[in-house]
Amino acid sequence: MKLKYKLGEKHSKYELYRVISISNFSGIAEGEEGSWIESEKNLSQTGNAWVSGNARVFGNARVFGNARVSGNLAIDCTPINIIGLKYSIMIFKKSGYLQAGCHLKTVKDWESITVFEDQEFLNEWKDKILAFANYKHD
Repeated sequence: MKLKYKLGEKHSKYELYRVISISNFSGIAEGEEGSWIESEKNLSQTGNAWVSGNARVFGNARVFGNARVSGNLAIDCTPINIIGLKYSIMIFKKSGYLQAGCHLKTVKDWESITVFEDQEFLNEWKDKILAFANYKHD
């Protein structure tokens, strides 16, 4: 597997490392500095995923596929990547939020929602996504 980034400098406050592109891909130039990750488990070496700006990705959060994380986000979440799904899904277990596309709501709000801009999506995926959001593991 051809690597697309390496870990660079360590953050001055956190146990995070800056990512540095070591190849050209999807608008990212070789040598371009990205933002911060805790370890290589947080950012896939395959696909076009990338972190930039002052974003911080750590814990069990994973950025993969064509996902881009930028700005001042600090993400410790469980992303769900379902091929062909209309919306990207992110579950923020610690704070109790679930995001579908640009719709960020608490898990409790998602449980009670009955009308959505894409009703077909809601009818087909709501229970499956909530089951994953409420899943407790050791």
